[in-house]
Parts: sequence; C-alpha cells; structure tokens
Amino acid sequence: MLLKKTAFLVFLNLIFTSITVRSQIVDTTDASVNMVRQAGFKCDSAAVKLKNNDTKAANKLYNEATKDYKNATKLNPNSFAAWYGLGRVQTKTKNYKEAVLSFDKALEADATHPEAFRERGIAQAGLGKFDAAISDFDKAIDKNYDDADAYYQRGLLKEKGKNIQAAMEDYAKAIEVNINYKDAYLKRGIVHHDKDKDYVLALVDFNKYLELDPNSNEGYLWRGKTKYNGGDYKGAEKDLSRFLDMEPEHLEGLITRGAIRIYTRDYAGAVTDLDNAIKIDPKNVLAYMNRGTAKGAQKNYRSALEDLDMAVKLKFDYSSAYINRALVKYVSGDKKGACKDLEKADGLNNDKAPELLDRYCKDMK
Repeated sequence: MLLKKTAFLVFLNLIFTSITVRSQIVDTTDASVNMVRQAGFKCDSAAVKLKNNDTKAANKLYNEATKDYKNATKLNPNSFAAWYGLGRVQTKTKNYKEAVLSFDKALEADATHPEAFRERGIAQAGLGKFDAAISDFDKAIDKNYDDADAYYQRGLLKEKGKNIQAAMEDYAKAIEVNINYKDAYLKRGIVHHDKDKDYVLALVDFNKYLELDPNSNEGYLWRGKTKYNGGDYKGAEKDLSRFLDMEPEHLEGLITRGAIRIYTRDYAGAVTDLDNAIKIDPKNVLAYMNRGTAKGAQKNYRSALEDLDMAVKLKFDYSSAYINRALVKYVSGDKKGACKDLEKADGLNNDKAPELLDRYCKDMK
C-alpha cells in the first residue's frame, strides 16, 4: 500500500512539474541575442561580397540580416543592439528613412551610445537633412571626443556646404584621433589638390593613403594627377598606367595620361590614349585639342588641324584651342591663319596671346 501511495505521489509530482514548466513565461532574451549575432555575421559576409563585386549575393545577405534584426526587435523591443543593427543594415541598403526610425528606437532604448547618434547622422545625410545630420555628429562627438568616424562624416557635410576650412579641421581631427584613418587622408588630399592647388601637401596625403591601402585604384588616380600638376611627369605616368590597367575606359585617366605623354614627347602614346578617350566621349573638347597638339608635334598637320577645328567647333570660346591651332598653322606655313587665331585668343584674354602675336605677327599689323 505504501509503495502504491509513493508511486502515486511521484506521478502527481511529475504532472505538476510538467504543468509548471509549460506555464512559465518564456525568456526570449537569448533568442534575440542569437538573432542579432547571426545578423551581424551576415552583414560582415555581405561586406566581403560587395568588396568582391558580388552585389547580388550581398543584397541577399543584407535582406536576411534585416529579417533577423526585425525578429530580434519583436522578441525584445527594448534591445539597443537589435535596433542599432537594423538601422545599420538599412543604411547600407540606402533605406535611410527606415534607418532613422530604427536609430530613434535604439536611442530610446539607450541614449548613452555615441555611435547611434553618428549612424543616425549618416542616415539623415542620406535623406539630404544635413542640419539634422550635423547635429547628430555633434552629439556623437560630445559623447566621445575620439570618434574619428563622426569627425570624418561631419567634415564631408561641411565640405558639401562649402565650409572648406571647417571640413579640413574635421579631417585633421579624424587623423589625429586615428592616425590610420585612410579615407580622411584621401579627402584632405583632394581638397589640397582641387581647392588649394597645394600639390605638395596633396602628395603627402595621397602617399599616406596608398601606404594604408596599396590596392586602392582611386588613390593612384589622384596621386597621378597630383604628380602631373606638380611637374613629375614620369611618376604621374607610372601611377596613371597602374590605374588604367584596372580601369582602361576611365575618361579622365586617359586624357590626363595623354597630356603627360605630350610633355614626355611620347606623341604616339598620347594619340592612342586620346583616341580611346574620344571613343568614350566623342564630344570631349580637351581630348580633341590635346590630340591635335600631339599630331601637330608628329608633323601630321592636316589631321592635327581637323582635331583643333573640332575643338573650336565644340567650344568656340576655348582660347587654348585657338593658340594651339595657331601654332600648327604657323609651322605648316599658314602664317595669316595663325595670326588670325592668335588675335581671336587675345580677344578671349588668353595670357599667352600677346607675346605670341608680338613674336610671330608683328609684320602682319
């Protein structure tokens, strides 16, 4: 009898235990964390796919990551990591409006993370809300003075807003915080090149950028242009040849190397580059003018004049084209036509025209 009673109590205990387990509130925190972790892995893999130019595979991984993050936010609506991760992947897929909303949720969950302000700023910039974006970058920096990304992103917007000095200060600060911040070297170098015309400082930045990223084709293009403008034609041709090996149909690269080859007296090479440039853009004035100059140096005067005629036709007020055409006409025996072109260039305020008129056309007046 005692054995039966004991067995019955054990049986009841098993039932109650089973009922108790089934009636517990399920803790979804672990499931949410696992989804966030898995989504992060997928985003990392997507970045690798993008680097390898496999956009289709990358988009698939980003879509899967988005689903994981959304499921994680449902399991744990107060998860900073889930909302933050969702916002990051939405930004990467250019879904900026939804990204801003996700970062809003992340900051509601925990407003102590400066990176959430920075990332929301990037999404705001994607929507064209530059003031809101700069405000977010300011907040990120206030919370973390060593946020190199926030300085860099704020610099981009300040440069876009034509506040070049402030942009340069932000790029410099990003580099001060992180001496290996390669993109800041690139952007600062471009400002030195394009705005300041300071090719020495631009070259220093591009050298550092390529030291940090020796496989960056963009770096070789910019350093090649800088060396060209600084008069290092041999070094410029080497960099641009490296660039064009990877991007053989890059218009600016072809035109620049063509100009370099004129300076180094490789006229055949220049004509080849400019032939290819004109195939890409049949109405490129600079390509016609430079090809005409190279052909003139080869003493192929008839073809040179055809190119220079085309340059003037495409841009009637292009004073340099008149100068070059005048010189080709002069060496081919058409002194009258040469002086007429020089007078036209002088009328367009070309600074070389008065000297050339005095040298070649004094007796024509």
